[in-house]
Amino acid sequence: MSGIESWESRWGSLLRGATIAGCVLLSLAAQAWAAGGRPSGGEQIAADEPRLPAAPPPIGKLRHGADGKIEVVDPKKEKGSGARRCAEDAICVGPDQAYPSLTQALAAAHEGDVIEVVGATYRESVRIGLARVTVRGVAGRPHFDCAGLRLVGDKACLLLAANGITLENLEISGAELPESAGANGACIRNEAKLSFTVRQVLCHGSQNGILSGGGDIVIENSEFFDNGWTGQTHNVYFSGDCTVTVRGSTFRDARIGHEFKSRCRKTTITDSMFRSTKGSRDIDIPDGGETLIYRSTLVKTVGTDNSEIIGFTPESCANPGDMTVKDVRIVNSEPNADIRNFDKCAGHAIILQGITVEGVKPKEFGYILHR
Repeated sequence: MSGIESWESRWGSLLRGATIAGCVLLSLAAQAWAAGGRPSGGEQIAADEPRLPAAPPPIGKLRHGADGKIEVVDPKKEKGSGARRCAEDAICVGPDQAYPSLTQALAAAHEGDVIEVVGATYRESVRIGLARVTVRGVAGRPHFDCAGLRLVGDKACLLLAANGITLENLEISGAELPESAGANGACIRNEAKLSFTVRQVLCHGSQNGILSGGGDIVIENSEFFDNGWTGQTHNVYFSGDCTVTVRGSTFRDARIGHEFKSRCRKTTITDSMFRSTKGSRDIDIPDGGETLIYRSTLVKTVGTDNSEIIGFTPESCANPGDMTVKDVRIVNSEPNADIRNFDKCAGHAIILQGITVEGVKPKEFGYILHR
């Protein structure tokens, strides 16, 4: 046998051996699959088997320092071209600050950070995906103008995609989606069941002011107007498994929709104002729920789309409970205005206590008690 023949013979033997081994492995994999397992790379691991711990949180952006060593970027210490206008413990956003946009600041931030935004106009729609982050306007009130922009996730100008986010001292406007995307763009929207807080926020000129899907929501010292462009959109609309607490806020001049609509299991309103001049109800509680309205003003004018000032359970009794309206001032010029309990929650009343009326006294329908 020549050298070449000997080499070819040995090589053929190796190939035959590899083929046999491969067939054996494939056969074993097939048996494992038939027994309910998965091929290598997608194994099912029993719950009691040891496994790697969860990945640690990201340490942040890295760069080389002046000495050439790698260092972690602290976004709170980053500087811009202008004098710093934010608190020392905050990440600073502004035209001449460390980060020119909220999007860039969020890319460097961590959970629980405070991001301060210098008063200016910002043309961006932003997804906030860090838990317990506060986005706060400073040195004026920053305006997130989303008019004409593609809304992030086809949802909102500011989309809250983590729990416990707080928005403070911001103006938001221009959130609009085409019919093909739902025609329900919002200034602010949360992902399902995520809680958030809004303070000193001005929201206007959008299909919805707030559109929420669950969570515990707090609104303080804020104003919503010129939202609610259709019968399916509103100045604010809360749905899902939620509670909502409102203090010192104004909801006015929706185009067609309700000034305030809540499907929450509990709705608490104090020291606030609702004014319907074009749209539908001042307050709509379509599915019932424990509802408390204290020390507030409800205004209804001639020419609104719906003459009802308050509508309680017009759709269902998903959340049984009473509505208490106490120490509330009603200012009304609509001769057909009314307060209406649709009585979908049998035995649950609208309780009126200490009500004062200026102008035409509204009619009352359904189970309503005076105390």
